[in-house]
Amino acid sequence: MTNTTDEMLRELLVKDRLHELEMAYCRGVDRRDAALLHSIFFEDAIEEHGDMYRGSATQFAEWVFRDLLPRYELTAHYVLNEWYRVDGDKAEGETHRLSYHRERAADGSATEATAACRTFNRYECRDGVWKISYRSVARDWVTKRPVDDSLYQGHFRMALSQPNDQDDSYRLLSLFPRGEQL
Repeated sequence: MTNTTDEMLRELLVKDRLHELEMAYCRGVDRRDAALLHSIFFEDAIEEHGDMYRGSATQFAEWVFRDLLPRYELTAHYVLNEWYRVDGDKAEGETHRLSYHRERAADGSATEATAACRTFNRYECRDGVWKISYRSVARDWVTKRPVDDSLYQGHFRMALSQPNDQDDSYRLLSLFPRGEQL
């Protein structure tokens, strides 16, 4: 069966929305914006984050901000490959991610972990709004090493990302307000 132009256009628009949800996850976590992270999930959504967490996505978001992120002075999440399939008001997607977590010890030394994972997502459109209804994560690999703070000096010196409302993105980009909800 051949899709009409309207059906193909709708599918492209849905896939763009799904991409936005994935980008909002990264920004919500990395800028420590709880409102943004909460807004990508339906209230009854399920999150299965490996052995770290299984249960309500709403409670997952609360756990992330209460128990996980306070350990890190900086995180950065990147979406790589994305593949979506849309079927009416339901969709599924597999996304490949890289994540970076920097942890600073009391003595000033720091370690950084870089990890790759894939997320398996189910999305739904309810009352005209697309959000995540289910998400599961599988780990591909992880590395950990000491941070070489000297690399952030000299030629590579520039403003550092901030995991809060002091990040340059809030000062420089007026269309990306803190607490935004998708």
